Order: sequence, then structure tokens, then C-alpha cells
Amino acid sequence: MSTLTAHPIAPSRPRPAWATPLFAVHVAVILFLCVLIVYPALIVLDQSVRDRDGALSLTWYIAAYTNLRSYEAILNTLIIAAGTAAIAVVSGTFLAWAVVRTDMPGRRLVELASVIPFISTPLVGALAWILLASPQTGLINQAWRFLGGDTALVNAYSLAAIVFVEALYETPLVFLLVSGALRSMNPALEEASLSAGAGVFRTTWRVTLPLMLPAILAGGLLVFILAAEQFAVPAVLGTPAKIRVLTTSIFEAQSVYPPRDGLAAALSVTLLVIALGGLWLHKRLLGMHAYTTVGGKGTPPRRIGLGRWRGAVLAACLLYLLCAVVLPIATIFLSSIRTLWTADFRWAQFTLANYTRVLFDYPAAQRAIVNSLFIASVGATVTIVFCAFIAVLSQRIRLTGSKLLDVLTMIPMGFPGIVLAVGLLHAWIMPPLVLYGTIWILFVAYMTRYLPVGVRAVSATLRQIHPELEESSLACGANWFTTFRRVTLPLLKPGIAAGWALLFVAFTRELSASILLYSPRLEVLSVVIYDMYGEGNFRLLSALTMLQIVIAVAVLALAKWLAGIDESAEAGALR
Repeated sequence: MSTLTAHPIAPSRPRPAWATPLFAVHVAVILFLCVLIVYPALIVLDQSVRDRDGALSLTWYIAAYTNLRSYEAILNTLIIAAGTAAIAVVSGTFLAWAVVRTDMPGRRLVELASVIPFISTPLVGALAWILLASPQTGLINQAWRFLGGDTALVNAYSLAAIVFVEALYETPLVFLLVSGALRSMNPALEEASLSAGAGVFRTTWRVTLPLMLPAILAGGLLVFILAAEQFAVPAVLGTPAKIRVLTTSIFEAQSVYPPRDGLAAALSVTLLVIALGGLWLHKRLLGMHAYTTVGGKGTPPRRIGLGRWRGAVLAACLLYLLCAVVLPIATIFLSSIRTLWTADFRWAQFTLANYTRVLFDYPAAQRAIVNSLFIASVGATVTIVFCAFIAVLSQRIRLTGSKLLDVLTMIPMGFPGIVLAVGLLHAWIMPPLVLYGTIWILFVAYMTRYLPVGVRAVSATLRQIHPELEESSLACGANWFTTFRRVTLPLLKPGIAAGWALLFVAFTRELSASILLYSPRLEVLSVVIYDMYGEGNFRLLSALTMLQIVIAVAVLALAKWLAGIDESAEAGALR
């Protein structure tokens, strides 16, 4: 009788990670990001070291750094950035402490209103404060003269005014960072200090602030970067007073005829070094985890009783909201419904004709509304899906090169918009791919500039989702792309909705990149508003600005409503 000998079948060796289709996609995403981000930066660097004939030369650096106007621009940039960061850190930290840690009345109102400056723009703030504080026609100075003053009480066209306006619009960033850190901190040390007899303000100074210091410094550095790359406020408030900064100097060099491309590139490299240096320090500070004391129990903190100081703290918070939210928006609205800008209010001066003209009789404004809505809706959709893809690759699938992917997605935070515009202008103006003169170059600029916003919005939601659902899908035989489409994306809907809304608003308000990249008949809202300012047409720009704010509020409200519908549907399914 013969016997059969069973020979074990050797298990098939799994393919190495680099041989899988997913790794190929991973590499493709990294290469695409290099084209979006690194290529324009290299173009700027190359332009800065070539003379007019294309030969390698340091001519433009010599021209930039042997000119006292360039040093004046650098010094003003650093002064404005440092002053803005200092004020925003103090006001943002105070708001966060008052809302999160104290029993101040009206905390919810203050918290919601503190992020409204994100909806409007620094350009809106600058224009509003011109209407309020212009030496000749500002309402504040008109009222001051009516009371007997001889000279202007405040001056919108000054270095101090630039710092003030920029700080108003960067304070919410510090508020969000510090309030998040405060909520994650165990309040036991503060309660121990209060129990030992220390007062409210001594506890805050000796206990809370030291624990929050890395978050505060990180917020301050981020504000420093954003203030250094700000174009709108220095252009509107600084140009009439001949206050030069790097961004306005770059715009001037690029927009004169013939363009001084090399000089613009050399100044761009200077601004890029400042911004990326600040971004590196910001990342180092965020890497310091020892500043928080997170307890194992989720016990809510006991709020600090302010006693007789409750009214004073609330008044300080309301003062910020008055300057950052109420006065600018009320002023722009009032300007939009008047025929003349004077302190003499008469019913005959009120009209809706400015809105009618903007919507029906001003072709550039009509094109800008259509173009902005198109870029914002399509661009935000494409960008947020791409950001979701990046977030999953970065957090769920740690393949070779994941560190590079993380770095590339964060670089645009330190990439000034006007520097990006200079790079894109020269990168996509020549074959084989000519984007300049089309609306798609604005799409590429916005997508590149706001990539970190989308990635962070999606990543925050992704961290709250346990990977076991995706692992179950893979175990059942679905490939990674099917899992991403059928499991991951539906779970990421809240983060995607929030990120899409933020991107939509950011795309409709972007100016620093748009001002160099737009073409005739391809204007966007921010560019037309800036052009109206140049023409001195404050009534029409006020009407268009109010329409821009209404669009942003409507989109955010719609996103919140849709998110609420999703949550209700999920809750009903669970019941």
C-alpha cells in the first residue's frame, strides 16, 4: 500500500512596502507637493541669483542690501511683526484665561465673538479704521474737532496703527491655541495654589502662565510669521505715510515697468528666511510637551472666582470685541448705505444704491463675485479631499518618507503669500504648462497656501477615530483605496465639513497672492476691493465688503447646519 507524503506549501512572501500600489501613490503625493511648494521656492531662489541676461550673479542682492530703503523695509517688517505678536499674545492669552478659567459672565458670547475676525479680513479692518481714524475724514477725528480739538486725535496712517490693526486680527489665533492648552491642563496645581491662600492674579502669574508658556510662545511666533508676511494692512495704512515693509517692496518691484524680477526675488528670499525661521522655532516649541499637566480623570476645572473684578474683566474683553468686531463691521456697513462720509447724519444721505451698483452696474465686481465663488467652492472641495488623503497617509500609514510628507504639508505656514505668488508667476508662465493668465493659477496658489489649514482640520478629527474600523475593512478583503472611500471618508465628515468651510472663507479673502497672479477679467473679490480703495471709492468697496462678509457667514452657517443634520441622523440611527 503506497502512502502519500504531504509536503507543506511554503507561504507566499509578502511584497515589500515599496512594491505596493499604495507606496507608489505615497511617492506621487510627495512629488506633487514638491511641485506645489518646493519648485516655486527654487524658482524664487534662482531668480534672485541671475542678472537681467540670465547669468549667475549677486547683482540683485547687492542692489537690495546697499539700498537704505531695503533696510528700512526690513526694520519696519520686524517692528510690525514683533509689536503685533506682543499685543496679540497679551490680549489672546487674557481672553483665553477669562473664558476658560474664570467665572466671568458672558463667557460663551466672548468666545464666539472672538473668532469673528477670521470671517472678515485684515483688509476689512484696515479700511474700516481709515473711515474711523483718517486724520481728515475719520469719524473719531471729526467728532474730536466738533468737541473743540485742533488736531487729529488718532492717525490711521502710522506704524502704530498698522501694529494695532494687525494685532486685532491675529489675537484670535493666540486665543484658540492658549484656550486649547488651558482646557487640556489639569487644574490641580491652580486649586492647590488658591487653597494655600494665593490670590487669583498671583495664581495666574505664578502657576497658570508658566505652565502655558510654550503654547503662548508658539502662538506668538505664529503671529510674528503672519504679521511679517501681511500685505493688505501695510499697503493700505502704510503706503500713504510712505511706510515700507518687505511685502509692499516686493509688490512694488514686481509691478513696475519693466518689472525688477530679480530684486523682488532677492527681497522674497529675505522674507522667506524670516518666516521659515519663525516656523522652525514654532515647531520646536510645540514639541515641548512638558508644559501641560494632564490628569487621568476628566474632571472639569473649578472656575476661579473673580469677585469684584468680574465686571472689569468682562469690560476688558468687550473692549477688544468693540475694536475688532463691532466698530469695523458697523463702520463698513454704515459706509455702504451712505452717499457721503461725514459725522452729520441725515436721512437723505442713506441709500441702497451702492449695493445696486455693485451687483448690476459694476462689471469687475460681478466678475469677482462669480470668480471667487467658483474658486472657493471648487478649490475648497478639491483641496479638502486631497488634505484628507494626506492626513490618512501621514497618520494611519507610516511608509518610508512620512516625515518628509509631514514637513512638506507644514511648509506653506511659513511661505508668505506674496513670495509664493512671485514663485508661481515665474514657474507657470512658460511652457510646458502655462497657468498664468488663467484662473487655475489662483487655484494652485490658494491650494498651496492653505494646505496646512485643511490637513490640520482633518487630522484633528482623524485622531479621534479608532483605526479598528479601517483594520476590519482591510481584514475583510477590501483594499486600502476602497477602505478610504467607504470607511474613512464618511467617518471624517465633521472634520471635512469644518475644513471645507474654513478653506472656502480663506479662498474668498486671499489678497497677498492674488494681487500678483490675477489677470484682466479674472479678478477676485479681494483684488477688486483693493482696486476700489486705490480709486478712492469707499462707498462701493464698503458694499462689496459687506457682501463678502455675508457670503462667508452664510457658508459657515450652512456648514454648521449640515454638520448638525449629520449628527442628528447618526444619533437617530444609534437609537
